[in-house]
Amino acid sequence: PVDASQVAEQGIQYKTERGLIVGKDRVAEGGEYNLSGERYRESRAHLSHFPIVPLGEVAEIIAGQSPPGKSYNDAGIGTPFHQGKTEFGQMFIGAPIKWTTEPQRFAEGGDILMSVRAPVGPVNLTNQRVCIGRGLAAIRPRADRLLTHYAFYVLRILESEITGSAGATFASINKTGIEKIKIPIPPLEVQREIVAEIEGYQKVIDGARAVVENYRPHIAVDPKWPVVEIGKACTVNPRKSELAELDKATTVSFVPMSDMGENTMFFSPKDSKRLEEVGTSYTYFKNDDVLIAKVTPCFENGKAGIAKGLYNGIGFGSSEFYVLRPSETALPEWIFLCIATPTFRAWATPKMTGTGGLQRVPRSVIENYKIPIPSLATQRAIVAEIEAEQVLVDGNRELIERFEQKIRDAVGRV
Repeated sequence: PVDASQVAEQGIQYKTERGLIVGKDRVAEGGEYNLSGERYRESRAHLSHFPIVPLGEVAEIIAGQSPPGKSYNDAGIGTPFHQGKTEFGQMFIGAPIKWTTEPQRFAEGGDILMSVRAPVGPVNLTNQRVCIGRGLAAIRPRADRLLTHYAFYVLRILESEITGSAGATFASINKTGIEKIKIPIPPLEVQREIVAEIEGYQKVIDGARAVVENYRPHIAVDPKWPVVEIGKACTVNPRKSELAELDKATTVSFVPMSDMGENTMFFSPKDSKRLEEVGTSYTYFKNDDVLIAKVTPCFENGKAGIAKGLYNGIGFGSSEFYVLRPSETALPEWIFLCIATPTFRAWATPKMTGTGGLQRVPRSVIENYKIPIPSLATQRAIVAEIEAEQVLVDGNRELIERFEQKIRDAVGRV
């Protein structure tokens, strides 16, 4: 134990209960001798237990250079060629779609690849020698100072801060800019510990992500069930005349396309408007109606959902939705499970019409699509089973978020 005057007079460095090293000048600041850790908290966010050095001191940076266009091919001849982050995966860059017979700059297996042109900062690893174009740079850690996987995780956490400089048409970062990126450099054994911790978390994330990405609700259709057209099982785009006697000042929900989820069964309103503001130009629906996007790319992405919790039970939204109101023979959840599916999208996509790249599903395609309609009791049993499965899938989504935060925390500690 020491008192504050000893620290100031003898030049003792003081370590607060928060692990912060404080020298004599700060302890004696303002004529006060204060050993309270709280006094020095403001600087903690800017400090690290380990040296923070420019990346160029601990890694070689190789700027990409595109080979001559005449050397490109898609037949697998020559060296795999990556121009930007198009083939980036979760961690490792994917299979090439181009090769070159005249490579100019290389990334070796084990290098980190960084996207250097719009977007700036995303990173991936490569496990083979590849040619890199102007949209990429290779980062090759020096084995005696920096572990590749440690550097990869730190750079991924720093991605939002790696902004580069804005050019005439897009943001970019050059070799010098990458060399100046500062990262904490613990001893190699500490880097190994951090990597081992993160990789443990990553295994959990990968497993949970596999569940989320591969789960698809499945209905085992009994051939004895009646099969009917959507247009007979539902009213498509109910008429706004139902609201003719409603006060124009009535508050209703407003749901733009951006508020709708993808491949999720329900949606809730985030905004409201007066009926007179939306009654003419927008699509009308009520609680328990099923909405499905009809325009590219929202249709292909699975934008759909069942309306719940609408103001006064009424909602308005984008004219690019179809509204399906089930008859008494079908549950809203059943209609959703039958039509908001990859199977229906694959069937309907070739039938889309439009010009200028904006395609829409014709109303007749929706109305003529046939779905099985078992008894309501059977529908309820199947819906209940699928909803229980989706609770588990949602749990995996939460697991991904929690363990991604653990990764950020592991890097944050240095």
